[in-house]
Amino acid sequence: MVDRIRLSTPCRYRIEVQGEVGRNWSDRLGGMRVLPSTLVEGSKVTVLEGRVSDQAELAGILNTLYALHLPLLVVQCLESDGS
Repeated sequence: MVDRIRLSTPCRYRIEVQGEVGRNWSDRLGGMRVLPSTLVEGSKVTVLEGRVSDQAELAGILNTLYALHLPLLVVQCLESDGS
């Protein structure tokens, strides 16, 4: 559990989206690791994991996923450098 996050706090995130993201998108998604898509209740789900330097970078990643028309299922801070 993360106790305190500031806008400038680096964190390791797990992001789940409905749909499929190719591993070739890793660079455009802040270097997030793209795990293979799995089938969940009839829909493909892709998990991204990685370190994000601050909330501005996280917003950029989320905006890219939005532009790809991929609905967000989970955005979770797993650990922060400030905890």
